[in-house]
Amino acid sequence: APVSTPTLAPVPAPTSAPSLQPTPAPVPDPTSPPTSNPTSNPTLAPSPAPTPAPSPTPTEAPVPSPMPFNTGPTGTAVATVLDPDSTSTRVGITNTPDTTRAYDATTSKLLLKANPAGQPGFDVTPVWPQTIVHGIRVYTSSDRISRDPTYFILSGWNDANGEWQGIAEGALSLPSGRNRHRNPLGHITSSTPTQGDPNFYHEEVLFENTQLYSKYRVIFPGTERCVSQVELPGLKICSGAGVNCAESAHCCSGMCLGGATCSA
Repeated sequence: APVSTPTLAPVPAPTSAPSLQPTPAPVPDPTSPPTSNPTSNPTLAPSPAPTPAPSPTPTEAPVPSPMPFNTGPTGTAVATVLDPDSTSTRVGITNTPDTTRAYDATTSKLLLKANPAGQPGFDVTPVWPQTIVHGIRVYTSSDRISRDPTYFILSGWNDANGEWQGIAEGALSLPSGRNRHRNPLGHITSSTPTQGDPNFYHEEVLFENTQLYSKYRVIFPGTERCVSQVELPGLKICSGAGVNCAESAHCCSGMCLGGATCSA
């Protein structure tokens, strides 16, 4: 029997050889809208925060202290503006005590017997030509309680106005103890600008005052008043250019020209 030969199906020839070159990425159409969901977001380097320029601090103009008839004043705090060398006169009294006992820095007694007006006291001119006081200290004497001052009136005078001006007044309440509880005679007192002598009984009254004065009047109303020491704590003020002076130490410049006026 005849042997049949199988017919093989023809193998089609390849139309083209495969390309070994990479396929380029499609170029996006610039007119196309951006993709709503991008596959990645680029990371941007953080921009440094701008440093704000410092705000300038406003400079406030200094407020000058009220110091009448004085230029460029400088003050020195003192326990009392009444030095032992200050001068004084009696006011409203019938007896003749030595009023320097009121400011001689000791506990020596000063008795003031009032005239009919009942306003006993003394006027005192400090050695320093210009002063400011902001308080009064009254030290008890060894006398009886009934002679203790119960009220004070302090006035000041300067060459600018030529009349007495009230500085302060008010009630006093001195210690009532006698003998060993009272100040002995003649002991030296030692105070500071901020405190009276703690070794002796006294009362201190403070008040506000910025006015310069060249002398003071201290009054203790009543029939008979007795004290051992009166202090006026405050400031010694130096004099500016052109102000009358007695010595160079009184001038802010440190020079008293011709013993008459302070230099600039």
